[in-house]
Amino acid sequence: MKDKEIKLAKDGGHDPIQHIVGYDALAVYLHADNPLTSVSIEQLAEIYGDGGGYTRWTDLGVEVPGCQDQTIVVVSRQNNSGTYAYFRGAILGKGDFRLGTRDMHGSKDVVDLVENTPCAIGYSGLAYATDHLKLACISQQTGGPCTDPSVATASDGSYPIARPLFMYTNGEPTGYVGQYLNWIKSETGQCIISEKGYAPATDVNCG
Repeated sequence: MKDKEIKLAKDGGHDPIQHIVGYDALAVYLHADNPLTSVSIEQLAEIYGDGGGYTRWTDLGVEVPGCQDQTIVVVSRQNNSGTYAYFRGAILGKGDFRLGTRDMHGSKDVVDLVENTPCAIGYSGLAYATDHLKLACISQQTGGPCTDPSVATASDGSYPIARPLFMYTNGEPTGYVGQYLNWIKSETGQCIISEKGYAPATDVNCG
């Protein structure tokens, strides 16, 4: 919830309590034939940012087979998406996305477009990744060590583009709501989160 949403809730007599139930690694998707293996936060800002200097794959030192003029097709989510908002903050800070970015309705749409477009780069939750995509290894600085997106790297905080997943209750949860949240935070619930491609919020042994 945004600060203004919390204020509105409290002004209405409610008491929103935030609960972290897991973590999500935002993966950067590349076409399977793209020879690029890693990309830095700085480079992503140059690709996605308004006025960024990278418009062709050759700007990153690679040539992508099947991408005729090497122009990068920049794929994003729509601006009402929490994924969009988190990626923007993590990569662009207070900056804007470049004009011409293809804004997709859902994560599956991002995946489908990148899978079928050699020139494309996109992002979304790791849980949506398929075997037909390449996932970029992400570094903080260009030329620095990079980290692959995974449940483990989202959990331990080493992956640079990972976000907490929240649930909210009106006051401290009791009754059935409390039981439900306790189940989500239990080993059973956390292992289901892990099976779905998200990182558990607690240290659990899922076998």
